[in-house]
Amino acid sequence: MKLTISELQNIETEIVKELAEICKRNNIDYFLHCGSALGAIRHKGPIPWDTDVDVIVPYNQYEAVISALRKELSDKFYVDYYDENKDYPLLFARIGLKGYSTHILHVDIFKLVGISADIQQQEKLLKQAQLCRNLYRPKKKKQEYFGKIAFPYNVILFLQKIVLSPFSTKTLVRRFEKLCSIVPFEEAEYVTNLNGHYGAKNIIRKSYYGKGTFANYGGIEVKIPEKYDPYLRHYYGDYMRLPDADKRKVKDYYQIIEK
Repeated sequence: MKLTISELQNIETEIVKELAEICKRNNIDYFLHCGSALGAIRHKGPIPWDTDVDVIVPYNQYEAVISALRKELSDKFYVDYYDENKDYPLLFARIGLKGYSTHILHVDIFKLVGISADIQQQEKLLKQAQLCRNLYRPKKKKQEYFGKIAFPYNVILFLQKIVLSPFSTKTLVRRFEKLCSIVPFEEAEYVTNLNGHYGAKNIIRKSYYGKGTFANYGGIEVKIPEKYDPYLRHYYGDYMRLPDADKRKVKDYYQIIEK
């Protein structure tokens, strides 16, 4: 299935609408995360050249949100996660369009976890989490994640799986989840996304999230961090300034692969 970026974003915004309603009904906290929170403030919706949506949920409510979503999402959508999909290559869940891969069209549901205020402990936790991700993902990747250039990558993937065969995926999952709970979310002064790609920049004061505040996102009301100004400045600096034109390019269409 081929979708323009507008069509893709419309589907993802519909997913966010359902997620927000489900979280409200079940008293589950969530926040639009990073670029999606930026989109809500700067564009009143998705960033025009962004192809996915990022949501983050406190770790102590993560199981609850997955359970609620699976029970209450409409038949159009589904939750993709390692607990039911043995081939899923990520350590966080995604919501996707039923019948299709979540590789491109998805809403990410990240885990907001507590982290120590000690810099050395922070560095240690981030390195351990990255190692878990780096060992886990190649063991689960499939051809659909490489599209038309699948052949050379599949050869590399085959070799990676041989090298990583001594590492049990269950052991890696248990280790990663243990890292997420070292500092209980309720007690933490600082929090982070151990699945994020910003490294130490993902470490942020929990007070920035607070109880959240509401913002317009494509015509729906969604929750973003309560102190969104320092939150967005932490990640993006002058966040109302658009990036250079070469970083705002979009494709003519996006190929969404059937499962």
